[in-house]
Amino acid sequence: MAINDATMTTETAADGTEYVAEMHSVVTETETDGTEIVADITTTADPDDPTQVEGHMTITETAPDGTETVTEITTSADGTMTVEEVEDKSFAEEVYEALFDTEAGDDAVDGEVLSEENSDEVEFVEITESDSTLETDAVDFTVGDEMFESSELPSDVAETPVTDAPFDSTYETAAPTFSETPVVDTSIEPTFETAETDINEMNETEAAELAEQEAHVQAAADAQESADEFIAKGDYAAAAEAREVAENESWEADDDTMLSAYDAGDLTYAADKQENAEYYEQQETMHAQQGNYEAAREDASNAAYETSNADFYAGGDDHTGQADAEYTNMDNAVWQEGLRDDDLENAAWHAEMGNSDAAEASLDSAAGHQSNADYYGDLGEHGGVAAVYDPSSEVAAGGTYDSTFDATAVDTGFDSTVDTTAASTYDSGTDDV
Repeated sequence: MAINDATMTTETAADGTEYVAEMHSVVTETETDGTEIVADITTTADPDDPTQVEGHMTITETAPDGTETVTEITTSADGTMTVEEVEDKSFAEEVYEALFDTEAGDDAVDGEVLSEENSDEVEFVEITESDSTLETDAVDFTVGDEMFESSELPSDVAETPVTDAPFDSTYETAAPTFSETPVVDTSIEPTFETAETDINEMNETEAAELAEQEAHVQAAADAQESADEFIAKGDYAAAAEAREVAENESWEADDDTMLSAYDAGDLTYAADKQENAEYYEQQETMHAQQGNYEAAREDASNAAYETSNADFYAGGDDHTGQADAEYTNMDNAVWQEGLRDDDLENAAWHAEMGNSDAAEASLDSAAGHQSNADYYGDLGEHGGVAAVYDPSSEVAAGGTYDSTFDATAVDTGFDSTVDTTAASTYDSGTDDV
């Protein structure tokens, strides 16, 4: 028997306590003869009294020949159960016993109500708070059928009687081995140098640890500040290097309050995007010099996209102005070349028609459009002599950063050479005996 799709719904009563309002499950079993049995069980609790629970079970038996037998079992809040149209109660009883932890009566028939009186093997016991309280002041106690009195306890666990007999100091007093008391030389002054040494070492260790932590905090703050400066300059590779130092120092200091939102991973990714943008800028220059303005326009678009991603992941300023301007000029160059191609087609048509003047005019127009395309191509050529320039796209490169933390320069603020042993000896103030 397998339980599938079991669900439980809870609700909150008026007094604030949470109770199980409904439980639903589907139980399935396949008999040896191939009969498939499915039991759909739902139990619900009364919202006014959650201890009152009602159950409803629908059992569907499908024989190998397709015949279905449906059995309805309803359990009321008072414990009675009604069974209808049961042809084979073996599985119904098995499900009922599994759910309610009791046995269904063997004398149940279709439509008969089974009450609590029919279930002789089920015993309901109400346990009150007083039942669970152990009476510890009773003299006698019972284990099974045996009654024990406190007088029968073993003597080794009985209480030891308390007597009022006075203490006799002469009772079993051992004789001293020596009859004379040894003379104590009080001139010996014990010192506490060992304790003082331990205290000094402890203070020095704590001071050193605190000073080292503060040095790591300062080093992390310095590195983060440098990372922010590199970001402002557009040098994301150097910013990633400085940020990594800041993260390592903050970990050593167990303090990350000085770190900003963009971590070393973000900045490294941004630096990679900058390298991609530089690659497309180089491709744009090559294609522009070849007169392939359409390819150069695509390169400018890619350069702008990579630059935008770099700025986004580093949290830096927008540096896409240069690539956008180059894209605009390359787009104009491509448009002019399109007009040139139209003029060339017109010139060929006029020539075929024998209109030489019109053909020549179209050729002149085509040459003008090509000149315009080259003009825009020169403006859009990245790094070209006549190229457009956007100062907002300037970025720094090649920066590096090293940690400012120096363990040898950490000042613990503790001077172990100071004499702290003053008044550290003991003098009894008495003469020798």
